[in-house]
Amino acid sequence: MSQISQSCLFTVDVFRGRYDFASSGFSDLFGYKSEWLNAIEKQGDFLEDMVHPDDLEKLIKMQIDHSHFIYSLEPQYRNDYSNIYKFRMRTVHKKYLNVISRQRVIQQDVNGKAWIVLGEVNILPDQRPLDDVQKITVNLKTGEIIDPLNKFDDDISLSQREIEILNFVRLGYLSKEIADKLYISLDTVNNHRKNILRKLQVSNSMEAINAVFRKRDL
Repeated sequence: MSQISQSCLFTVDVFRGRYDFASSGFSDLFGYKSEWLNAIEKQGDFLEDMVHPDDLEKLIKMQIDHSHFIYSLEPQYRNDYSNIYKFRMRTVHKKYLNVISRQRVIQQDVNGKAWIVLGEVNILPDQRPLDDVQKITVNLKTGEIIDPLNKFDDDISLSQREIEILNFVRLGYLSKEIADKLYISLDTVNNHRKNILRKLQVSNSMEAINAVFRKRDL
């Protein structure tokens, strides 16, 4: 992939907390050398060191929130999702460029936890100032854009599965369709939907959606 792509491709070993590979794409622009990875003790945060400091803290929080969402799923579904981020990175000329980064887990350990993450960074054609870090989550098997963790209020006491089901309802899926997508029974979906209404103290799904999801343009 690195030989045919002009992007910056990288892999991260989650357990060791380090980069295992980074392609030479953008190395001149951002001032890194792939051979730095051979000196782990001098590696530092590698690409993170080039992220705008105002964006880095938000990126880390988004990644933590996403991991909570992923681990709420059954292990066989955890590799189905890819994260897409838009943020700013510093060039060797001390100028910040808008970039888009796509990340997904490509290998899990025997316990179903993320082991190897594959990422790709590209320069965004639109270089107008970004107001904030932007993120969406894509289901690679269904093509659905799902972003439950960035759109619900912090004081909502729903489980991750309930949030996932409510998001499908928001996207127009029927209970049977949700059951098929999540590989659970129709009764289980309906029980979750009843619990959602009870927890939110609302009478229907539309009220639940309005209570949980905030409007946000990505």
